[in-house]
Amino acid sequence: MKRLIICIAYIVATSFTIVNTQTIKGKVTDRSNKPIEYATIVLQSTDSFYINAAYTDSTGYFALPIDMSAYRLVVQHLGYETHEKNYSGEYDITIELIEKENALDEIIVKGEKPVVKLVDGRITYDMPLLLSGTTVSNAYESMLRLPGVREQNGSLVLAGASSITVIINGKVTSMPHENLMAALKMYPAEMIQSAEIMYSAPPQYHVRGAVINLVLKGDNAGNSLQGQLNTEYMQKHYGNHTEGVSLLIPASKLTIDVNYAFNRAHKRSEVGIYSNHLYNGATYFIEQFNRGNRKSDDHYIRLGMDYKLAEDNRLNLTYTSQITSKVDNNELSGGTFSLSDNHKKNKSPIQMHNILMDYSSGFGLKAGTEYTFYKSNTNQHFAEEMTGKENVFAADAKQRINRYRFFADQNHSLPFEWTLNYGVQYMYAIDISSQIYNSQTGNNMSGLNVDNRLTEHTANAYVGFEKQIGSKLSVNASVMGEYYRLIDFKEWTIFPALEMTYFISPSQIMQLSISSDKVYPAYWEMHGAISYLNGYSEIHGNPLLKPYRDYSGQLNYILNSKYILTAFYNYMDEYSAQLPYQAQSRLILIYKTLNLDYKQTVGLNLIIPFKTGQVVDTRLTLTGYYDNVKSSHFHDISFAKDNFVFYARLDNTINISSKPNIKMEINGAYISKSIQGPAELTPLWNLDAGLKWTFLHDMAELRLKGIDLFNNWTPDMSMKYDVQNLRMNIIPDSRTVSLSFTFKFGSYDKTHKEFDSSRFGTK
Repeated sequence: MKRLIICIAYIVATSFTIVNTQTIKGKVTDRSNKPIEYATIVLQSTDSFYINAAYTDSTGYFALPIDMSAYRLVVQHLGYETHEKNYSGEYDITIELIEKENALDEIIVKGEKPVVKLVDGRITYDMPLLLSGTTVSNAYESMLRLPGVREQNGSLVLAGASSITVIINGKVTSMPHENLMAALKMYPAEMIQSAEIMYSAPPQYHVRGAVINLVLKGDNAGNSLQGQLNTEYMQKHYGNHTEGVSLLIPASKLTIDVNYAFNRAHKRSEVGIYSNHLYNGATYFIEQFNRGNRKSDDHYIRLGMDYKLAEDNRLNLTYTSQITSKVDNNELSGGTFSLSDNHKKNKSPIQMHNILMDYSSGFGLKAGTEYTFYKSNTNQHFAEEMTGKENVFAADAKQRINRYRFFADQNHSLPFEWTLNYGVQYMYAIDISSQIYNSQTGNNMSGLNVDNRLTEHTANAYVGFEKQIGSKLSVNASVMGEYYRLIDFKEWTIFPALEMTYFISPSQIMQLSISSDKVYPAYWEMHGAISYLNGYSEIHGNPLLKPYRDYSGQLNYILNSKYILTAFYNYMDEYSAQLPYQAQSRLILIYKTLNLDYKQTVGLNLIIPFKTGQVVDTRLTLTGYYDNVKSSHFHDISFAKDNFVFYARLDNTINISSKPNIKMEINGAYISKSIQGPAELTPLWNLDAGLKWTFLHDMAELRLKGIDLFNNWTPDMSMKYDVQNLRMNIIPDSRTVSLSFTFKFGSYDKTHKEFDSSRFGTK
């Protein structure tokens, strides 16, 4: 920590010695004043010595730092004549290119647009180009096509980062993580213009560590109603379906967008537990086979209003909700130890409502407020029927959360190309939760009752700067101080962050990111409640659970805007995880989230795209890392576990036909044996395939997809350490065949701002 702060201080001190740095801000257009995207801008000295280079964005704009008054610009594009001109003392220019007149009738020269660029220190992907030809249908699936991003245990994983936060249009809210992921599965992939990956997010995002920022298409919507209708049927073991509508209603100053989706889910779960349980000096062999099915009806609603007060002043109001009208979960367990029936359903709709209002000004001020409300009321009916262990009870679980957030950020453009950023944020949450047992066999279960009220305060403030040093090095550094209080637990924490980008040449870029974070447990885990899965397995809460610290560093090397090599290191102090444990005091398997000593990973990630002619577009992702975890007090034992993990993924997009427009994709992945605390997870592999037919002048799309066709993307688990000896065989339900239809009217290209993390809900 001290070394990092000293390093930041040194960079700041060094930066003050750099003066007279300017930025050339320009726009490239054709003779009709239309912007030209992906024009190459080469900055030279007046004697033609190379200094720097850049690309124009979708609006034709570019920016280049320079520390001299006289310079030369060379602007190139395949469809236009090369522009070369000397400038002196000009830093705001417009360049008009002339179309080439000697185009050949029989020969077409095609240029390759870069899928990935580095924009303002952010690894930025052109999503329409990246997703072209794929069978991706929603925003969540779109993120899984980002190089280095994969799904693990229902969560997104970014190679080189210990955790990842998803935000939209640079805005984050306190909407629960599960609700955000579910909502992203409802939003059309066509909404996304680009995706930015930041391993060390700027502090004004109010997110620490790694971030995926989904940038949605602009607000040049015209004056006509635009929208999209979609429906999808998914066949796993049971059938599931989704229907949705998205509308954009533009006006001169006010733009309104509305989204609604309904999802009916029916999932199967099966697991076989083989436990050699040591108790009172004897080993008991226990076999339990659990089979469950889970049904739910979910409604997703979003209403967004964006009002343009003036050219650079905007007021935005967003309402998002998820209402689960039906929950019906049933699990049957049979074996040598227990014969149980566990039924859970909701007594009233489970509700999440989020309202965010924010204002952005033309003088660098951004401020806003947010309110999140969550409510659940579920009933569990449990019956143990094994002879000698008969037990029947009901349990009512309630959770009600109110969370408030206020934030304000300001940035100033200072002389000599300095940018100063500072801001504050305050969050206050009240969690009222209870779990009350009612025995129907006369047992006294009052000792298991929980009725708690948690209050949480989080306040932070930051200061940071951005600086261009010469023509090749840029620095973004910040320090955030945070005060956290949960009931009687109080803690002050400092979070430094640093991102440095060095342009070796126009085709070679290096980026160093260093960040720190604190990860908070879910509210329900901190109440200490006990939930019964079956007669052998229980979930225990932990009121002593503490947040853990995460220190992260990444070094990226980008070659030719295509190839990316990332070296990374992550260290999580007092890391917490929910792990199974064979209790020594009784014959019971306990799932409990505990703080361990640490977890650390170090590794490399390599992304290699290539093409086979004009038909097949391929991307290979390779990741290798060393994983190490240790706990001195895991219940009443200790453990230390390490392992090397290898991951590979191959994505192929095939152009079957242009007329009719039919595309195909075949993707496969493999991951070697991995660890979860003292447990080991088996190797996994999968194969996905899909077809997409676009018709009716690109207004309609029909997609046929097969996910995990061989049903091999679900791991089995084994734990044999000290007195622990356990194996779990999980019957997978990941194979999915789906058929979806999408119809677009108008030109739907405007959407949303979204959300944060995963601390709401009961388990």
